[in-house]
Amino acid sequence: MARRWFLLGLLGLLAVLAACSAPAPAPPPDLRVMTWNVQTHAHEPGEWAPTIAQARPDVVALQEICAGEADELADILLHDWGLTYQSVPGPVRPPTRAEARAPVNAALGPACSTGPDDVQFGLAVLSRLPVSAPAVVTYPPDRRDEQRGYLRVRVTTPAGAAVTVHDTHLGLGGVADAQVRELADDAARATPAVVLGDLNLPAGDPGLAPLREGLTDVDPGGRFPTTPEGAIDHAFLRGLTPVGPPTTPPTSASDHLPLVVDLRVTP
Repeated sequence: MARRWFLLGLLGLLAVLAACSAPAPAPPPDLRVMTWNVQTHAHEPGEWAPTIAQARPDVVALQEICAGEADELADILLHDWGLTYQSVPGPVRPPTRAEARAPVNAALGPACSTGPDDVQFGLAVLSRLPVSAPAVVTYPPDRRDEQRGYLRVRVTTPAGAAVTVHDTHLGLGGVADAQVRELADDAARATPAVVLGDLNLPAGDPGLAPLREGLTDVDPGGRFPTTPEGAIDHAFLRGLTPVGPPTTPPTSASDHLPLVVDLRVTP
């Protein structure tokens, strides 16, 4: 009997020692961000909502979305999934009537059931965190491509950190270089900051150099591709640290996969 109690006591002591030596669980991230080109017109908010609900990001940067669809998506996430997101539409409207009626831009109005002078297509941010200072900035127009720009917002984490978020969809046909420089210059004005979006440039492309000069690429080697063309959807950080590698949740609700990153504000 004494031996039995001795063994039980020894096992108990070993259990206590094991518990004491186990590493403490990592603290939760300060925020989780997602960037996703949702390919509107081929897909719709009801298709996008499950992917967002399963990942539960705090901030979602969306591209190729109509302004009304951002509001509809937030409504679906609330009523079907119990997730409260604030919708911040960021339609990139051509700056002049002539640009609005240019053939490359005129198609954007009908894509969102609006006219060529009322383009409601472009970007949006959904946020579970408080949002302030939303602004849409257009890049210089280029006849080779639709009007592009970026949506900038500031979100406040539960710990009180104000994080500036840029959401963008860069152009094609050689226009991205100037757009990256303008984006990087604006992002350099804030810390902490995160730049999200479909940059249409693969990891390692020299065109990304202006962003790499002041920010950190979460996937510099392109190990997490979001399209058959590779890792062209990006997250660049300053004053923030990734908590583990990014993820690309599988989905058939777009021709892109979303890119999801957990972040901690750098002390």
